[in-house]
Amino acid sequence: MAITNTTIAGLAGSERKMDVRVTAIAQETNELVQSGLTASSEEVQALANGGPRKVSLDYLKPISGEAFNVTTDNINQEGDVGSIEGGTYSAMRLDLNYALATTDLTQIVTQYGKQGDLATALAGHRNAITKSLYFSAVTGVRAALASNAAITHEVATDWDMAVIYDAIATAEEWSSLFNVMMVSHGRYAKLQAKNDGFVAPSDANTRFAEYQGFQLVKSNKLTDDEAVLGRTGSIGYGEATPQQAFEIERKANGANGGGGDILHSRFSRVIFPLGMDYKGVIPTSAAQVKTVLEAGASWSKVAPDAQFGLRFIKFNDA
Repeated sequence: MAITNTTIAGLAGSERKMDVRVTAIAQETNELVQSGLTASSEEVQALANGGPRKVSLDYLKPISGEAFNVTTDNINQEGDVGSIEGGTYSAMRLDLNYALATTDLTQIVTQYGKQGDLATALAGHRNAITKSLYFSAVTGVRAALASNAAITHEVATDWDMAVIYDAIATAEEWSSLFNVMMVSHGRYAKLQAKNDGFVAPSDANTRFAEYQGFQLVKSNKLTDDEAVLGRTGSIGYGEATPQQAFEIERKANGANGGGGDILHSRFSRVIFPLGMDYKGVIPTSAAQVKTVLEAGASWSKVAPDAQFGLRFIKFNDA
């Protein structure tokens, strides 16, 4: 009589359950999503779900608020006629994966909801990657727009909220939608110590601290003299997982014959500042991802300045 081995997949479909739970936790705890920075669409989600890794997406150019006619009583007077114009920009999907090895994975996976909560750890790992990718894109976009005076502001002074408000004002009627301030960990600590409008997450009843009405998002990609201001819905975002999002590989002779398991985790992300055309190559390694995203040459702005959802500020305290 042949004896078949017990597998993780055979234990109440643990791999599928893990995928569902990790995805749910990741969405609930994703800083970019929870801050309101992200926006999705059918086209962006379709890119995240599969197909070519780089596609062209359509957008409509705004109609000027000064374009209108005044009705008269002269039936022979024809009014001016304008047009709605469209354009395209490119966006890229990153198909990512990572594997974790252990000699005791069976016990961890089958009890992950009770001990150590593996799903929470994996969700945190995915969100950390997503956040890192976004700030790499921000680095590249900032380099591409360094000479754009409406988007990038460099001042010879220390931290000054007036400079921040002036930068947001260049967004005109969209300025009221700027409600996220991205800063370094060091600047966050300085704002916390200033006690002039800093509100702790527990006091704001959110997972974000607030400063002068802005939600604070921290990143080690920024220096203490920098701030990036973000508008609601300024990030095109899509996430998906392949059919086999989690897969457990058994290595019977691993651990010097004691046996071991490798947990493979796979997921896809589309993340880019809306209004930017991605001109870089499709990366084939982790190092190349950062290189191409952080290069100014990889980005070109197609949205009008006022509609663009980011503002970059550099304080130079002479």
